[in-house]
Amino acid sequence: MARCARGSLVLSIGAITAKGTAFVSKIILTRLLLPEALGLMVVVLSLTALFEALTQVGIRQSVIQNKNGAKSEYLNTAWWFQCLRGIGLYIIAFLATPWLCSFYFESKPEILALHSMPELLTLVRVAFLVIPLNGFCSIKTAILEKDLRFGKFVLLIQGSSIFGTVLTIALIFVMRNVWALVIGFICTAMVRCLFSFILCPFRPRLSFDWESFHSLSRFAHGIFGLPILTYIAFNIDVLVAGKLIAGDLLGMYGMALALAQIPRQLYSLAVKPILLPAYSKKQDNKPALCKGVLRITKVTTLLTIPLVTLAVICSRTILSFVYGQQFSAVAVPFGLLCVYVLLLMEGSVLGNVLFGIGQPGKHRAFVGLRTLILVIFMYPAIKMFGLTGAAAVVCFASFVALCLQVAVLHKVIGLRVYGYAISWLPGFMMSLVILSIVWFLKFLSPTMHYLHLVYGLLSCVGASFATLLFMKHFQI
Repeated sequence: MARCARGSLVLSIGAITAKGTAFVSKIILTRLLLPEALGLMVVVLSLTALFEALTQVGIRQSVIQNKNGAKSEYLNTAWWFQCLRGIGLYIIAFLATPWLCSFYFESKPEILALHSMPELLTLVRVAFLVIPLNGFCSIKTAILEKDLRFGKFVLLIQGSSIFGTVLTIALIFVMRNVWALVIGFICTAMVRCLFSFILCPFRPRLSFDWESFHSLSRFAHGIFGLPILTYIAFNIDVLVAGKLIAGDLLGMYGMALALAQIPRQLYSLAVKPILLPAYSKKQDNKPALCKGVLRITKVTTLLTIPLVTLAVICSRTILSFVYGQQFSAVAVPFGLLCVYVLLLMEGSVLGNVLFGIGQPGKHRAFVGLRTLILVIFMYPAIKMFGLTGAAAVVCFASFVALCLQVAVLHKVIGLRVYGYAISWLPGFMMSLVILSIVWFLKFLSPTMHYLHLVYGLLSCVGASFATLLFMKHFQI
């Protein structure tokens, strides 16, 4: 527990620093780039993630979860796995670029007015270079997570992110176009790859260990299809909207989603890396797993539900303050996306249990269900209700998947459904406090929108931490 606490503190400091820098970058982006350029980058990043997901077989997760994952033979086999995968994927992506650009950009005059089709081809192919660069990274970085040694891990991941963000900001002031984003994106991957070998030295060998290969293959079999399902679940709104919605609105939606994702990104950087190794060490102790799930859920919901409540009732004010008045056009989708991010975070807490006990196939069922709902409803929802429909569908799909996760974990580790529901109660109670405060302020001064937001935010922070101290004191 002490090591987990120290690791969480280190991760939190790194995450807050990196995301603070990225937040400033997004504010600058919206002031210096047209919404159409932002929409173009949203599509490019989604396509890059698509190819990454196509043959993802959970190599890092396998190293962390497997009891022999730290052995040199296992690491060498795993590195060749990810390296050859990255090279093969880039070749496929390079060849598919003309079709992808034609599909997404040929009917977008607002984007073609900024960049010709040949330039778009080059831009997308350059962005795709991040795929092999990620594959070349030292596999020993996974051992840092496995052993809960997060000092170097934070320096590598957050350090490269901060470097990329600062470089991107500098390039935006000079270039004032989407190339600044692409170059910053690639340079971040290059720095991360280089420093992964400096911080975690690893020398690949031209050898092959069949036992390690079979272990990787078994884990890959359990995870087969999960990454592409996860990709669809996380990106189908952008992919469908990229075809149906104008580039400027898509850019606004992408920036609203990025803002809504900040709590989840902080969670992914500060808490999530601890969950898999912690659950893996307790994989044979089901009562300990249940206790850990309930405790983490209680804390995360307490910290996030009040913030999500505030974001929903002050969505227009938040977007106008951060990005500018024109972004209030996506205020309703932004509020729904905040709820969606909350559901994703809590689903991740449960999903990591199945990875920790070596049953990723069950997690695939949840993601598959969510993906099926999204595939069925996303297109008609966007056609009928626009971006609000897209955000509403991702919320509904995530809620259904979360309910299924709870039911399955009840059978697998004995997680009590009633106890899990109760763990959400402190967060909902605090959200009622925030609602009361903000609505009272709106009644007293209906036009002072920023004042409502400031007092609401202070109330969230104060009430949540006061409740956390109360829970710690009474060991609730």
